[in-house]
Amino acid sequence: MLAPDTGRPLYPRSPATPDLWTDGTGHWPVVDGIPFLRTGRDLLRDAVIQALEVGDRRHALALLLRDQDDHARLSPPSLDDAAAVVAGVEEGRMGLREAMDRLRFGPVAAYFAYRQSAPTFLSALGLLAQHWDTPPCLVEVACGIGQVLREVTLRGTPGVGVDVVFAKLWLARHFIVPRAQLVCADVAATGLPLSCVEGATVLCHDAFYFLPDKAGVLLEMRRVAGATGRVLVGHAHNRRVDQRGVGGTPLSPEEYAALLPHAACYDDAAFVTGFLEQRPVPAAPPAALEHAEALSFACPATPGRRAIDFGAPLPHARLRPNPLLTTRDGLLGPAWPTPGLALEYAHADYLRGEDADDTALFASACRGAMPDERPFLLRRRWLLDLPERW
Repeated sequence: MLAPDTGRPLYPRSPATPDLWTDGTGHWPVVDGIPFLRTGRDLLRDAVIQALEVGDRRHALALLLRDQDDHARLSPPSLDDAAAVVAGVEEGRMGLREAMDRLRFGPVAAYFAYRQSAPTFLSALGLLAQHWDTPPCLVEVACGIGQVLREVTLRGTPGVGVDVVFAKLWLARHFIVPRAQLVCADVAATGLPLSCVEGATVLCHDAFYFLPDKAGVLLEMRRVAGATGRVLVGHAHNRRVDQRGVGGTPLSPEEYAALLPHAACYDDAAFVTGFLEQRPVPAAPPAALEHAEALSFACPATPGRRAIDFGAPLPHARLRPNPLLTTRDGLLGPAWPTPGLALEYAHADYLRGEDADDTALFASACRGAMPDERPFLLRRRWLLDLPERW
């Protein structure tokens, strides 16, 4: 781990203070194993360090859970409310969705809660599978609460997640991906505070278009992946298509491709179909993708050296009925929790049944799916491997 301001290695300040790291000059707090390396937060960092120095870890946590990114639509929770979340989660009284609500995540809470069902999640898994090299680790930039990392770590590959919002990482630690290495840092401002992991896959999915310095972030992703690693960018919105409601600064296909010379370029939506139908997605010239809502890129462009199927259930996975699904007029379909998600994911036809037989199949699966039905039901997200205390 590297200090974000000097680039020098970080290490514990002393054996007695494993939650306070230094590079010899600056000091950085580490809470619940998550280094807080976000710059531009000097007052917050000092207050957290002061709390840790007097042994008040829960107060330090509450301070960090109030820190937001520039896209937050709600004000942060009060310090008392943040402290109540810490107590509720650590004592097992509060689940993921209530914690996000109490931390005032706003619309992004619904996005995270139901992300396993979203087309963008399937496209992320499809892109990863098509370029899977069995890397020494997956590094995910802007990892959110870690759902993609969970899919990878459950299949035996170590995961490293970086996000600018500490609260997301803390929820990831407690609910989604407890064994991943998680780091709070502002990649757009200071790069990745990581040494090179030769051969790593470094992914940024459904977030790259938010980043102001895209070229700089790509340089960092390439540095961490090393000469033999791979950089993947997925669901990067296309500014040539109607972008109402999309934040950040999307580029055109040609503009993205200029930042990623020699990369394979794809229509991101094709990876949804590829995931469902278990077939590879063909690359396309950027000019042929001017009508694609979002793009994906892989560098190098070569296919993955190993096979992995994120749609196949793990042997001991406890699959549960997708809580989004409901029956209306005898037909199965999703009931998205917000109008925004219903509009954005209106084309998620894999969540809909075609006839009464599909409705009966889902009803039967709710009572316990047969082994030969589980792959089909998981791939279409009718059953989900939800984390405990979802």
